[in-house]
Amino acid sequence: MLFALEPTTPDAEILRMAGHREPAAAARGDEYTRSITFEGKNRTVVLTLTPSGEDTVRVDGWLAPPGALTVELRTGRGPLSTTSDERGRFAFDQVERGPVQLVVRDNGTTLTPSIVV
Repeated sequence: MLFALEPTTPDAEILRMAGHREPAAAARGDEYTRSITFEGKNRTVVLTLTPSGEDTVRVDGWLAPPGALTVELRTGRGPLSTTSDERGRFAFDQVERGPVQLVVRDNGTTLTPSIVV
């Protein structure tokens, strides 16, 4: 897995990878799902990456502490944006494979290192 950092502001909290579950066979045959956990002082983000097409993945995420926050996924084709629900859940469908970076906007900005999906 490759990592890179691209903070948007000098005071942004950059989460560190706290866990990575190796690919396990998914229920739909030869597809694989993997989970990555990022932790910081004020936020934890869990991402689950599931193949959704030949060159795309579905990104499901959970924020702790939970809340309805703006979540941005930076991709090679530009940013995708959504809002997490009150339980901290969010999802991006049909994300093209390649490097991505997650940004969570709350009272400050929280971001993950870039990862390759």
